[in-house]
Amino acid sequence: MKLVFLHSSDTHGFLLPTDYQNKTNYDAPFSLSRVSSVIKSEKKKYGADHVVVTDAGDCLQGGSPLAYYTHSTGDYHDLRKFTDAYNAVGYDARCLGNHDFNFGLDYLSYYVDNNKAPIINDNILDADTNVPFFGREYVIIKKGGLKVGILGITTQYIPHWEPKENVAGLKFVSAFDKIKHYAKILRPQVDVLAVMYHGGFESDPETGEPTEPHRGENEGYKILTEIPEVDVFLTGHQHRRLNLVTKNTAIVQPGYRGEAIAEVVVDVNDDTKKITNMTTKLIDTKDYEPDPAVVAQVEDLDKRTQQWLDQPIAHLDKPARIENAMKGRIEGAPFINLIQQMQLWFTKADVSATAVMSETAKGFDKTVTMRDVLLNYPYANQLCRVKLTGKELRHIIEHSVSFLKKDQDGKISFIDRWIKPKPMLYNFDVFYPVEYEADLSKPVGERLTKLTLHDKPIEDDKIYHLAVNNYRAMGGGFYPEYSMDKIETTLDKDYVQMFSEYLTHGNIEVDTKKNYKFY
Repeated sequence: MKLVFLHSSDTHGFLLPTDYQNKTNYDAPFSLSRVSSVIKSEKKKYGADHVVVTDAGDCLQGGSPLAYYTHSTGDYHDLRKFTDAYNAVGYDARCLGNHDFNFGLDYLSYYVDNNKAPIINDNILDADTNVPFFGREYVIIKKGGLKVGILGITTQYIPHWEPKENVAGLKFVSAFDKIKHYAKILRPQVDVLAVMYHGGFESDPETGEPTEPHRGENEGYKILTEIPEVDVFLTGHQHRRLNLVTKNTAIVQPGYRGEAIAEVVVDVNDDTKKITNMTTKLIDTKDYEPDPAVVAQVEDLDKRTQQWLDQPIAHLDKPARIENAMKGRIEGAPFINLIQQMQLWFTKADVSATAVMSETAKGFDKTVTMRDVLLNYPYANQLCRVKLTGKELRHIIEHSVSFLKKDQDGKISFIDRWIKPKPMLYNFDVFYPVEYEADLSKPVGERLTKLTLHDKPIEDDKIYHLAVNNYRAMGGGFYPEYSMDKIETTLDKDYVQMFSEYLTHGNIEVDTKKNYKFY
């Protein structure tokens, strides 16, 4: 007999096929509504009694203006509509993602409580009792006469990214440790054991070659190689497109924003209930029309989102543009400087650091709308002021310039580590108003040839204050030197609120000069 897993992850609140850059375009090749259509089509093909539908989180936030608007209304009836869009898909089990914590525990708890599918959570614990804070530890469902066990885990790295109040009372433990524990308990009770993991792979699943520092954010390879009880590994978080069978385990990851559904087909012997074969594939959702059931759930929310996005919030004397994200990172851009100026204004810091957060960022024209803000800075980060020595600041900037390379023709670009297997250029920070230059022919860690602030060299033993978002200040991006104890203050507002306040506080002179150079 056949048992089929259909898996989604990292839809990030993109419920409809639009990224909201164009008000009338609903033809984008992704969305939960397209995901739902694929799932319903495959259920008809195989029969619903042979299909298990799962999701590995990051639904409440992470780029979707509709998700941001839903939270901004402060009305939990809107969150219920948003949640019911996921309920309309017909999931059998789900787990949480790191971005699901972005809007706080009350918001997340309401979402969890109103999910029709069970939330499976093995490693986010109540700090006092050491039992799962959300959901249940596992579920056993029957499909086609088979007993299917499902475990659910989430990257343990969330406290490195979230404000303390968003994880208060919670204890995040190793995904590997919990799966090792529960797999031994559940495996004897089921015919097929699946793990949903909002996390990915720290090493290549086939070769074992490390693809990132092994700091616990992603533990997929360790789970794959050291926990043989797992048959089906349903992953997310890295936004990768993965489908393979290796080490007797089927592995899938379905990309980003609902661009694909991951499918695992498990052949099981009718008599022995033993697995005889497994195959995997990714089904692109672009070829499927949006599911009317999902569309109907959020039609009103979407309409109000579009109206909200078109609200002008400020007027600039001059545009603050960025020609394109890649060029802006390497050469600088007025829009990047505007972010830095804003961060310094709020924190009164000496230096500011920021990344280009959107690959489609275009910056601001003279009239700035809410749509402009969210499309250029789509994440619900907060701004921190961090205390560092000059030596620590230098190490941080040296890490940033380690992202870069120069080819024989003199072209500067980013090394593969930050492009493949998942683009992670949101981790590449530039700094302002320090003036710095880096010789990319020099060894990593020794590339800075100039680092000055107001025409004075940065002094190793002197204290400087850095404005940077909480994701970076709490350890995101594998940077050295950042730690919780160096955070002096965290602003109680996100970037949408900051842009709204900063752009309307008075006349703003956008700095257009370039303050860094790579050669």
